[in-house]
Amino acid sequence: MKENFCNIINIKILFFSVLYVFSSLISFSQKDSVSVTNYRNNFVFYNDIGFNTAPFNIETIHNKLPIKAKYRNNIHDFYGIGCNYKWFSLRFNIQLPGSIKPAKNYGNSKYFHLGFDFTYKKVFFDVDFYRYRGFALIDAFEYNPSKFNNDNPNDIQSNLVTKSFSINMWYFHKKNFTISAIRGKTAVFNKLAYTWYLKSTINSFGLNNDDSPILPNYLFDLNNTKTSAYAIRAFDIGLVPGIAFAYVKNYWNCSVLAGYGAVIQEKSFHTNQNGRYFIGLAPRFDIRVMGGYNTPSWFLMLHTDFDNKSIEFSSLKYSQTYLSIRLVGGYRFKSKN
Repeated sequence: MKENFCNIINIKILFFSVLYVFSSLISFSQKDSVSVTNYRNNFVFYNDIGFNTAPFNIETIHNKLPIKAKYRNNIHDFYGIGCNYKWFSLRFNIQLPGSIKPAKNYGNSKYFHLGFDFTYKKVFFDVDFYRYRGFALIDAFEYNPSKFNNDNPNDIQSNLVTKSFSINMWYFHKKNFTISAIRGKTAVFNKLAYTWYLKSTINSFGLNNDDSPILPNYLFDLNNTKTSAYAIRAFDIGLVPGIAFAYVKNYWNCSVLAGYGAVIQEKSFHTNQNGRYFIGLAPRFDIRVMGGYNTPSWFLMLHTDFDNKSIEFSSLKYSQTYLSIRLVGGYRFKSKN
């Protein structure tokens, strides 16, 4: 008990120290700036097509050997339409019929996403909620060959649900280096630019299978009660420092954000018998890649977003990646100003 209390105190000291450094860096005046063309006063109309997916793995011990159970959702395409004008932004999207993977082997997955973003005093805010229902344990015949085979290789779990709610804030050191310019819809870089940044992140996420265990019974370990858990959850908060880079050649451009940091995490697992709670540190990385062809009147851009989540206990680790890939094409109408 004394050791756990000391660990919590040390984590709090680390957290507030990082917050102090973060606030000190933001208070510095920004003398450097990057060259950007702003299309905020243009009416921007765009379409996009792409897909979202959220694969996750559970690493544990089975029959005294380490295993990695791989869960995958069935991927669906979506089509979106939106517009931007000054402070106003609006976008609708619909899921296209059918699925990329065969339903026989991967089942039918349901997907819901709600999000919005805005900029306030050089800080970009991004709020997202994701919910996926329906996953398949890949290559289940390796663990239970009597039930599964090459014709029926995966264990479909249609009630398995993962959820993620996040609030992210990016602060870029150089003036005019913004997410808007990285996305390339309402602003574009005019030449090579780079800067360091800090991302502050708050997350609540996890997975559950109603009142049934997440792992199938043929992967239970009698010496590890966590393998029979029906829910794994976490809440964390932390900072991710990184480097942002924008390359421009004629009308071709590419932007990359890459960061690595840590979060303070409260985590738990729940079985039918009890629930256990812990506190600790967890790693986080931040990766975004966007690029394409961008003229003053029209653009065609590829947007990719990665959001990694992880919860680690003794003899069990859950890790998930929320991935979004979109091809965005749009037109900027001339401003009357």
